[in-house]
Amino acid sequence: MIRSLALLCLLWLAGGVPAAGAQGRIVTATLPSQALLGNRIGDSVDRPITVYLPPSYDQAPSRRYPVLYLLHGATSVPAEWLDGTYQGMDLRAALDQQAAQGEFLVVMPMADNRFGGSFYVDSPAFGHWDTFVARELVDFIDRRFRTLPLRRYRGLAGHSMGGFGALSVAGRHPGVFGHVYAASPCCLALVGDLARDGERWQRPLGGWLRAMAMAFDPDPRGAGEDAAPPLPFAPGADGSMHAVPTVMARWQRELPLARLARDPAPYRQLCSLALDAGRQDQIRSVPLGAAAFAAALTRGGVPHAFTLYDGDHVDHVRDRFEQHLLPFFARAFARAGTRRDRCR
Repeated sequence: MIRSLALLCLLWLAGGVPAAGAQGRIVTATLPSQALLGNRIGDSVDRPITVYLPPSYDQAPSRRYPVLYLLHGATSVPAEWLDGTYQGMDLRAALDQQAAQGEFLVVMPMADNRFGGSFYVDSPAFGHWDTFVARELVDFIDRRFRTLPLRRYRGLAGHSMGGFGALSVAGRHPGVFGHVYAASPCCLALVGDLARDGERWQRPLGGWLRAMAMAFDPDPRGAGEDAAPPLPFAPGADGSMHAVPTVMARWQRELPLARLARDPAPYRQLCSLALDAGRQDQIRSVPLGAAAFAAALTRGGVPHAFTLYDGDHVDHVRDRFEQHLLPFFARAFARAGTRRDRCR
């Protein structure tokens, strides 16, 4: 017992373990983006970035840290991780509490727009968000903060649209991000409410589905408030919904499940991968899509963890983050550079 306490004291003095009750801090920065220049909706290219710095960051000026990039969902903003929106969760406090298990920076870019979100893909309508996250944002953070600039020390996570973004961006850039966690990822596949006979196609187009269609449109004519982006399904003469081949081809190039099915190799390069979904999610394509994605990972020989839990789209966000997502990255970063490290 005495030896353990002495070791903890030595680690704390060396910047390895924060003092009990020590607090991290939140800082903000603005990234003037080149990747978002020319977006058709006239969205600002000056993107606010919210960054959590762990308790020892200011006390250990020679120490470098892993980084978790956290992507928010549609119609959301980074502040909601901090202001109690999700069952009272304050991400800063949660990270402080688990600091003894491993400290890391958390970077939260603002990806909202007037249509509800970017879907984190390269898009004429909204800008090159995939490039923004994987290239510009990572370079910006590595230059400005004391990071460990290797993929084994980089994580990517998100909730809902952010979960889609995490799987989409990581599948294109496995050499940038080593560890991925998708919480209740939306829109991975055309299943459930997004299936050909699903309820979404029977309603007036709006909300996150409209933003998704705009993000996937290679030629958003005008992209104004009244724009009607093409959809992968349209009613036929018999009144039933039929696939529109040209639009479907574009959607299949963006949907993570279709990309995984075509080529699982990028996902095999990841060091660790996890996803979860609630059985009672109001968006039925979330648990069905996540389960289909997990099954495709298994078929493709991709190691991963998949959890289907009792809950809906948002009612367990705090629990999933504090008890599962954050510890997942703490463990992953702790393994980095050890014999248990799968990253190369």
